Amino acid sequence: MLNFDKQNIDFACPACGFYNIINLKQARLRDVIICRGCKINICLDDQMNECRKAIRSIKKAIQKLEDSLGDLSIDIKI
Repeated sequence: MLNFDKQNIDFACPACGFYNIINLKQARLRDVIICRGCKINICLDDQMNECRKAIRSIKKAIQKLEDSLGDLSIDIKI
């Protein structure tokens, strides 16, 4: 199965607008990062565990796709 924790996310700093890159794991774990533009601390907030919910939803969709392709006798593993 795919590891979504390593997927990158770009977002603008709320103070200076500089685009920073984080990975999904940092967002999921609510890390504090330092803006590369203005050097302020940015506390990431995964409100109501949206990252986990999104990952679960994506995994279910992939499983459904694999099941559907399996019904067609096509063997594809993602």
